[in-house]
Amino acid sequence: MSRARLIWATPAAAILISIGPALADVPEPLCPNVAGICQLAGRAGTPIAAPTGSHTVGRTDTAISAGARTIMTSIWYPAAGSAPPARYVPASSSPNALRVSADAARWMHTPAAAVPMATSAAPAVQNATVAPGLDRLPVAILSPGLGTPRWILSGAAADLASRGYLAIVIDHTGESPAVELADRAIVTGTVPRSDDPDYMRSALELRVADARLVLDHLLDLPVAADHADPSRIVAMGHSYGGYTTVAAMQADPRIRAGVVLDGSASWPGTTGVEHRGLDRPVLVLAYGDMVHASWIQFGHNRTGIFRLATIRGGGHYSPTDLPAFAADATELCGTLPADRAATISRQLVAEFLDEQLDRPVTAAAEWPEVDWRLR
Repeated sequence: MSRARLIWATPAAAILISIGPALADVPEPLCPNVAGICQLAGRAGTPIAAPTGSHTVGRTDTAISAGARTIMTSIWYPAAGSAPPARYVPASSSPNALRVSADAARWMHTPAAAVPMATSAAPAVQNATVAPGLDRLPVAILSPGLGTPRWILSGAAADLASRGYLAIVIDHTGESPAVELADRAIVTGTVPRSDDPDYMRSALELRVADARLVLDHLLDLPVAADHADPSRIVAMGHSYGGYTTVAAMQADPRIRAGVVLDGSASWPGTTGVEHRGLDRPVLVLAYGDMVHASWIQFGHNRTGIFRLATIRGGGHYSPTDLPAFAADATELCGTLPADRAATISRQLVAEFLDEQLDRPVTAAAEWPEVDWRLR
């Protein structure tokens, strides 16, 4: 596609990447006030679309520390056998799951989603053994949007794991609404200040450092130590996590390709990636009719593969799990049904990443909702 068409598809008044934090204070734990809910947490099924790959999925949660900084991660991988499913919200108890989900749901402007999130299972088995007979697995590092928790990308991570990836999702401590650490303590975040350039620059720097911290400790992590292939690393992120993805690629050559889910290549006050471009492959999926204007400049400056598509009917949170828990929040999640949005997103991501890593690619039929702006 010509650059002229890309510019036509990207008005100068680019969309503001929604981050979702509410200004109200986060409530106290729900369990004392919601009779009977605590006993149910983690025991219901999952509303998230099932992974589409051939493998059963396992999840293990682990902390990584460097100096005073500790981050929590969820590692998703092809698993063997079956066992009780993992909680959707990674927490050691029902009260903690409810506390963490209440904070996150309020920040994402969907407070009614707190209990369904806390009482649902993840599409994975907790701490399952790794499927036998696998070679070293390609690694995907995932970063959630500003002010959102790692588990909101569970569906995307589980799908990659079902297709033979090792997917590691990061909770950015202090910016995430709430996260339970390995000692069961809950660390609550402060509401992100998207209108403060200094804050946004600092947040980006910390996020990139978190991604690189995972890579530095990759071969020390559970599952990853014995099964990760450090020569095949990719990154993916939603919203500010998408910007984190391309910024981490610019900072770290270990990342071979990146996927941006409704994110940008710049933010006021930061040194935008669009000015230097990248020499490695990037896929941008925008949900709705518009993409961020920073991708115009990025398209001019990049030397690597660059593909960009819009998905009609999608909303900012379409590539996350939020539509499965808040289907009526169309302003945030769009009008595209949750399962349909998940199916399209997962297939496009898998096709792109498999191609970049020289894995067998199973191409699906063209999706009528997908408009390629640059391919």
